[in-house]
Amino acid sequence: MQLTDVFPIISLGTPFFITLSIVSIVIGLCLIFFGLVKQKNYKKSTLATGCIVLGFLIIITHTIQIIVRTI
Repeated sequence: MQLTDVFPIISLGTPFFITLSIVSIVIGLCLIFFGLVKQKNYKKSTLATGCIVLGFLIIITHTIQIIVRTI
């Protein structure tokens, strides 16, 4: 008896993960936009700065994932 017989391994395809990364990039863009609007209204807002930084990190990491998956 093997482990794969007890626990079936479900493998999701590359297109699913690329689609998921694109959706995450859009969410990152929304966070950046929200942060910039909030920053414009309130000059020193920690929430706005956090949203902008988190948005950039999401975009960078998911762009790298798309590049790695397509190679």
